[in-house]
Amino acid sequence: MERVSFDYSWTNPYVVFDDFFEPDEFETIKSGFGEIDRSFNPRRLILALKCAFSLSGQCVYNTSRCSEEELRPINKRCTDVLLNMLKELSPQKLDQARYIDWGFQTVPKSLIHPIHPDIPEKLLSTVVYCKPEDNLGTFLFSSQEGDGRFEVPWKRNRALAFSRAEDTWHSYACNDIEQRCALVLNVMSSVEPPIPTS
Repeated sequence: MERVSFDYSWTNPYVVFDDFFEPDEFETIKSGFGEIDRSFNPRRLILALKCAFSLSGQCVYNTSRCSEEELRPINKRCTDVLLNMLKELSPQKLDQARYIDWGFQTVPKSLIHPIHPDIPEKLLSTVVYCKPEDNLGTFLFSSQEGDGRFEVPWKRNRALAFSRAEDTWHSYACNDIEQRCALVLNVMSSVEPPIPTS
């Protein structure tokens, strides 16, 4: 894992790492995504396959295409990494952490997600770019109106992390060539994670 610096001062601290997952871990992660079937998804919405682990390592639910056995050792390593990032970015939130939420998000071509700050239950928001080789990254803004736009460029196995605040305005988009697959790892404060609906 290699820390990367960008010449961009956002409203809040953020960190970026390349080679976030080990090569074998990354191959497993890439197999966890689903494909968007437009016959079942005519409105072209995002497909999110979910998984959640308590901080003790118990799998609470898993709808991803990876098995619990495949994800558990990766989650164990990632939990330490994510909690250390939270400690660096927002140490006062560390004692609120309850579980790690995994979201295998497949975004359809040409989709642009609205600018938003994330919900308060997300103590640490992390996105890892997974596939394809080229796509659009995550956009950071200084306001909800879209001022001060900066893209954290897409690179496979690159992670962007920040601790949610009222002004952590960001969005993401997919190019018009291929679907965008990114893993969202959130350190959450809720004691009981919600069971995802199909």
